[in-house]
Amino acid sequence: MRRVLLKTIAVIALLAALATAGGYHYLRRSLPQIDGSVTVAGLSAPIEIVRDADAIPHIVAANKLDGLFGLGYAHAQDRLWQMEFQRRIGHGRLSEVLGAATLPQDRFLRTVGFGRAARAAWASTPEWARRQVNAYVAGVNAFIATHHGAGLPPEFTLLRFEPEPWTPEDVVVWVKMMAWDLSGNYSFELLRRDLIKAVGEDRMAQLMPPYPVQGLSILTGSGGSDGSGGPGGSGSGKAAQRSSLPHPPYPPSSWSAALSSSLATGDPLVRDFLTGAHSEGLGSNNWVVDGTMTASGKPLLANDPHLGTRLPSTWYLAHISAGDFEVIGGTFPGTPAIALGRNRFIAWGATNVAADVEDLFRERLDADGTHAEFRGVQEPIAVIPETIVIKGAPSVTLTVRVTRHGPLVSDAINAANAESKATPKPPPIEPLAFRWTALDADDSTLAAFLKVNEARNWTEFTDALRGYVVPSQNFVYADVNGHIGYYAPGRIPLRASGDGSRPADGWTGDAEWKGWVPFEDLPHLFDPPDHFIVTANNRPEPPSYKYDLGLEWTEPYRAQRIVDRLSEKRQFVPDDFARIQADTLSLHAKTLLPILLARSGRVTSYDAAALELLKRWNFDATRDSAATAVFQAWFLQLAPAIVGDELGRTVTEAYQGKFSFVSRFLANTLASND
Repeated sequence: MRRVLLKTIAVIALLAALATAGGYHYLRRSLPQIDGSVTVAGLSAPIEIVRDADAIPHIVAANKLDGLFGLGYAHAQDRLWQMEFQRRIGHGRLSEVLGAATLPQDRFLRTVGFGRAARAAWASTPEWARRQVNAYVAGVNAFIATHHGAGLPPEFTLLRFEPEPWTPEDVVVWVKMMAWDLSGNYSFELLRRDLIKAVGEDRMAQLMPPYPVQGLSILTGSGGSDGSGGPGGSGSGKAAQRSSLPHPPYPPSSWSAALSSSLATGDPLVRDFLTGAHSEGLGSNNWVVDGTMTASGKPLLANDPHLGTRLPSTWYLAHISAGDFEVIGGTFPGTPAIALGRNRFIAWGATNVAADVEDLFRERLDADGTHAEFRGVQEPIAVIPETIVIKGAPSVTLTVRVTRHGPLVSDAINAANAESKATPKPPPIEPLAFRWTALDADDSTLAAFLKVNEARNWTEFTDALRGYVVPSQNFVYADVNGHIGYYAPGRIPLRASGDGSRPADGWTGDAEWKGWVPFEDLPHLFDPPDHFIVTANNRPEPPSYKYDLGLEWTEPYRAQRIVDRLSEKRQFVPDDFARIQADTLSLHAKTLLPILLARSGRVTSYDAAALELLKRWNFDATRDSAATAVFQAWFLQLAPAIVGDELGRTVTEAYQGKFSFVSRFLANTLASND
């Protein structure tokens, strides 16, 4: 009996070993080939892809089109599943492979119309840019055509499908989705509406105070003038006085909660991406100094983009050397341009401007839901049919309704919540249209990036940015001739009245977009007298600037800290910049903690130990600092503790993640209530 048992165990162990070896061999077949030669169609001459010790591909080609082909091939080798998942998000085709769970997400994506916008943008793309994008697409398809089954990433095998050929529209749609990721004003509009309903207009203004008048602006913090020629600001600042529209009566339900609930099922990554969850905790930094501040006598530029952490990474570093075209930097898998990087003549980096380029419009529909009122006239609503294919279930036909202000996103939100198994179900929200610059048919952002990659000087760089639409970015610039600069391009809407801070009444026509801030008037700077430029998602212009750019700038703690570090010395070298990027001193804590300690009152012995840690803390937020953990936990609980009873759970959850507004509210409230 014992002998039989031992033989059985041995057989099981052998089978397990064989299964492990087989699985290992199978998975290895999906890894990219990094040695040897591959023959594919579509190249004018051989190219070479060399991966360095960090696995970064260096693509050597005879010309730019072949170089872009090589980038497409390398992207597909390393990130094909990521690219597939991204384009399915963009086109609202998740349910085809993931099943009915992602139907609400697909419904929302189709309603907003990222895929429709991508197709329209591609149709208006100039021929020179089409050739470059098509070369990249050909590289992706060269890989897809020669890899099947086990040669593909294992996700394809698990979900039992193979990728369709890549298209130019697939490239453009991910540019649209990255614009969505960096254009989250809609969520603040929903929140302001919910706060007004919960506590009224005056209390909402306390909970969401404007950027401080004396807060660091990019231009004034970098030696620039106010750039406006207008009168200076004072008191609570222009942002607190901006809206001239009457405040509409709001129904009781939380619109923030309705949006979150409608997207709660399906893929969690897609949910967080679409709702902007956790995005307020992120923030990018960049800065540039001219040769007077460096050991080399040449400019130095640093960029630290803090997009959400994902596996695989949102970014993909690559280098293309193709005749007289050479560029290196960060790319987005699925797109051909270097988003952040340098060529032989210039370097550039970007942070998010947080410009207000999205507006929600309350619509007044007729009884049939086929017309929307506008200035007393009933206008027909455009109807767009969409078919969502669902794995293992019948397809769903979706009717997208579009008013003059954009798609009725409320249709998608209400449909998903009506199907929800939540108890109680969120009540329907009223008709709500979505206006966004990225939905315009003539979006030339991708072509602008391709032109930036080829720019050789400030004139060519800014000429490329003229075509840039969305998302508005703080571009810093340096060139081999010693110049530095800054530009914040993008289409920033000019409104007939109001400031876009909350949903507007679409039927009145009072909040219509009437054009864009002229390119020449957008924030910019060239060779400033202070010899440096710093941006960290802070306000671009001082309060006296004559246009409304936005309201949701983060507190200037990071920007101020970089300015402080740059003021400590001259003769910077790259390692100095690395140390600045790794700096962990928290000006947030340095500002807020003394106010909190003064209000700590009676405490338990347990609390007293935590407070003693904080009193001895030097505000250096290192990863092993207990005081840092205590402060952060305290900060995160303050908003619910102070306003949770008045706001209710769902509105509090939406509000407490808006960290800059919470910080301003706490500082203003606790410092003034003696």
